[in-house]
Amino acid sequence: MRLQRYEKLMAQMAVELQRYLVSRGASHDVAEDIVQDVFVKLLEMELVLPPDKLRPYMYRVAWSTYLDYYRRTQRYQGLVKKYLGPALEIATQPADYDVGQAMSQLSHKEQHLLLLRYEQNLSITRVAEQLKIRPAAVKMRLHRVHKKLEKIMMRSEQG
Repeated sequence: MRLQRYEKLMAQMAVELQRYLVSRGASHDVAEDIVQDVFVKLLEMELVLPPDKLRPYMYRVAWSTYLDYYRRTQRYQGLVKKYLGPALEIATQPADYDVGQAMSQLSHKEQHLLLLRYEQNLSITRVAEQLKIRPAAVKMRLHRVHKKLEKIMMRSEQG
């Protein structure tokens, strides 16, 4: 009975933390990822916190994790602008220009993924470590970004 109550409390906390992060500026997907990270950290702890101390701890960890994510994203966006931006402007061949235009239609998250994998020549495992996700997730995201780029390129050739 006590375990069910504790599980219910944890489920409520997950929803509460996610709403808190979204209200502070995180996207829905990022908030979900951060809440998951908070719970992983909580499970990895050897301490068992009572409910009255658990809530403040989880809020602190969620907020600091989000700030770390935000700072890292800002830093990577700066790198993308600094290194990928000039390369796109210098492109002389029409095919390169099309790739540059297609890249500009991707989200910053997608551009960052491509930058890590191809510009920095990181392995799937290293990209997964950088993004703090599983290698299988990196492969799936890369596959999706490739398909998205292909669609964008096909539309630009037809139009």
